[in-house]
Formats: sequence, C-alpha cells, structure tokens
Amino acid sequence: MFQPTKKLTGLELISHTQELARIDERIRELSEQREKIQAYITPHKALISYPRRLPLDILEAIFLACLPTGRNAVMSAQEAPLLLCRICSGWRAAAISMPRLWASLHVPVSFILAKESRSSVVAQWLTRAAACPLSLSIRETPGNWNFQDYKNLAEASLVKSIAKSSTGWKKVELAGISSKMAIALAEINPMHLEWFTFTGSLDCLSRFSQILESPCLRVVNLYCDSELNLSLELPVAWHQLTDLVLQIPGSRYSRSSDTISLSNMILLVGRCHRLVSIRVAITDRELPFDYGALSAVLPFLESFSVPFDVVLPTWYLACITDCISMPKIRHFHVPIAGQDFETELFPLPSVASRLPLIQDMTIHLGTLDPPRLLEALQAFPALTKLVVYANVWYGRWDDLPEVPCGTTWILECLADITVCPRLQELEVVKADSLSKPILDAFLGARAGLESSSRLRCLTVTFGSSWNDTQYPEQFPTPTETEFYLSHGLTVLFYQTHPPCSRSA
Repeated sequence: MFQPTKKLTGLELISHTQELARIDERIRELSEQREKIQAYITPHKALISYPRRLPLDILEAIFLACLPTGRNAVMSAQEAPLLLCRICSGWRAAAISMPRLWASLHVPVSFILAKESRSSVVAQWLTRAAACPLSLSIRETPGNWNFQDYKNLAEASLVKSIAKSSTGWKKVELAGISSKMAIALAEINPMHLEWFTFTGSLDCLSRFSQILESPCLRVVNLYCDSELNLSLELPVAWHQLTDLVLQIPGSRYSRSSDTISLSNMILLVGRCHRLVSIRVAITDRELPFDYGALSAVLPFLESFSVPFDVVLPTWYLACITDCISMPKIRHFHVPIAGQDFETELFPLPSVASRLPLIQDMTIHLGTLDPPRLLEALQAFPALTKLVVYANVWYGRWDDLPEVPCGTTWILECLADITVCPRLQELEVVKADSLSKPILDAFLGARAGLESSSRLRCLTVTFGSSWNDTQYPEQFPTPTETEFYLSHGLTVLFYQTHPPCSRSA
C-alpha cells in the first residue's frame, strides 16, 4: 500500500487551495473574454464566410443586381463591377470570370484619353465580356483628337478596341462623334445590333451605313442637329424598325426649320410598317396642302407622340388620322389645337371613331371652348390616362375662344363619372386656377367608384408665379388627403420651380 513520503502542513494546504482558487478565477475571466470576442467575431464571420460558400450562379445573380440600372456601367472603382473586384481575391476572381458583368460600358472619350492606361482598360473590359451581347455608350467632345503622341496612340488603341467589339454589339449609343472617329468606325458591321441611338449631325450619321442597315436593328433613336427632312435619305432599314425617335437635341423648336415636315413624316412612317412606337419632331409652319395622295399603314403602332414645345395647327390632326392607319393605337400625345375657330374644324370626335382604342392622350384646354371640351371628352370613353395642358404658348394662333377652358372646366366635366368612366390618372400641366368646391366634387365622385374604374392619381402642376401659401383654402386638408389615400387615390400639387410644399 502506497504511503505518502511527506505530510503537508496545514499552512501549505491553505496556500495550494488559494492558488487553485486564483487559477479558477483566471480561467473564468479568460472564458468571459473568449465569449465576448467570439460574440464580436460571429456576425462578422457570417458576413465573410457565407458568400464564399454560395454557388457561383447565385453569386453571379447578386453581382449582376449590383450593376447600375438605366445606364451603362462606368470605369469607376466606386461602382460595380470594379468595386466588386476590390473586396477580396475570391470575389475578384469570381467577378472576372463572369462575362455578363462586363457586358455594358460607358466610354467618355475625353476621360479615356486623359490617362494613357485607360485605353488598355477599355480593351481588357471588353475582352472580359467574351461573347455576351454588348451595350455601349460612346460620348465624344470637341478637342479630343490630335493631342500628344501617346494620346494619338491611345486614340488608335481605343478605336481599335471599340471596332473589335462590334461583333457583339446589341445596344449602342453614339453622341457627339467627330468626323475622324466616324471615318475610323465606318467599316464596322455589327450584325447583331438591335438598338441604336445617335446624337449629332446627319452628315456624320450617314457614314454609319452598315450600322443603319444591320439585319437585327429594331430600335433607332436619332437626335440630329440638322434638317430632319434629310433623314429620308439615310440608308436605314426602315421596314424592320419597331421603335423610332426622330428629334432635334433638346427638342429645340426655336429652330423649327430643322424639324421634319408633316408630309415627309407621313412618307417616312409609310416605310416603317412594323412600328410599335414613334416619337417625332414635326414643324409647326407647314401650310395646308392636299394630302389625299399620302397614306401609311401601321398595323402594330401603339404609341404616337410629338414633343410638346409648340401647338400644331388643328388640320394636322385631321391629316394624321386620315393618312395614317393605326388601328391598335393606345397612346396618342400630339400637341394639336383642339379646334380651329376660323374654319370651325373640330376633328377630335372623328379621331375617336378612327382610333377607338386610345387609352392615353393629351389635349390643350386653351384651344377648346367649354361645349367642345365636353364633346371631346365624351368621345373617348376608353381613356385611362389624360394629360391636360391648361396654359400653353399658342404661337401664331390669335383666333382663340372668347371663353377658353381652364383647369376648373376640366375638373367640372370629369366630376360627371359618365365622362371618361375608366379614367385612372389625370395630369394637369401649367394649371391656371383651382376651385376647391369643384376639386372636392371631382375627387369625391372619382374616389367613390368601384376599384376597377377608380381614379388612382391626380397631379396638378402650377406655373412658377403660383404660390400655394397665398391660396391655402384651394387645396385639400391633411384629413381629406388621408381619406383619398385610404381609397387608393394620390393627390399631388406641384409648382413648376420649385415643387409646392403641399403635396400628398
């Protein structure tokens, strides 16, 4: 049997017990520290670790959702995809391996040429896109060419990279392109291009004949700073277009001679029998002519609009609807005087009979007297959205009604729910007045309808001289606004510059 060789004294036993207690206390303190550190690490570990475990296809979907919407990606480390390459080596490798992440790029030429290495970055970016359909926007400003030698080399490299990528172009925007760059890119042949937007001169545009004749081209947006009548001579594959915009940059109607004539517009759309949507700047200075020989058939057209810088003569409306067959038209926004008080021409009812599916249109109150306004509204029972210009510049029309319609008249007419019974959205632009009793009657009548035909939104924009603080009694109270919101009706009041303070 084991016998202890040394007996512990009581004092030594107490000393060891205290040491054990001290060690236990230290262990407890360290355990608490470990728990605190672990509690701090755990959420950060979750943030770092789980994305690394995600399947590559899910990670790609997340990365794609980080790309900017409404425009192409830019060469900025503050935005995707470059930002994603700066998180960690794993994300960088993943991002570089995803061609769709690099399938869009904005190329501001002056920015690229400002630094020698940026041209090679563009080439690398486009290479990463591989075979993905490309969306490019190229914007050039005067003075980008003929800099120092290295910049001339950068220009050559940049143009070469852009031209090389043209086989993958799907959507391209060219703005301010110089003649030199146009010549350099003239030989490209983007066989898969579907969408083309151009801002610049028609002379420069004419050099891109192979782009304009691309077999897949469907959407063309042209903002040309020279006479639009010459656009008929462009080698565009008009017959295959579904969407067309033909405007002056910024819709500068002050140079009305540059806009297209009504007769040439009809000739042009006659070549585009597949059109679904068109927006075109038409001159307001054409004199009446015999348009009996003009005709165009647009069986698929759903939207027809003209920029609202001027009010076109009343006879334009009769000419458009007589010459252009568009049985499926639903959105019709053309700034035309509602009636001619000299010839008594009032084409809106006949327009309604020719275009019975119109759901969205614009009228000008100042060119209509009250009886004609009511007749016009009654002619369009299928309307779901109505845009009303209450106070516009009438150009050279002096023969206006003695009592032109205003904001009050339109609200009073529409307070009768049998007029435009399906109306869901009303927008009044440049409102000239507001009557609270009539506004209440209109909102009350429309808010009380069944859900399927109830008004959803009323937007009233006043001119810059209007101040809602001077007429607080003209606007709905907060209680009334909440009541309308509870019925699914949003009421918005704005001042042109700046917005009114009272909006709901």
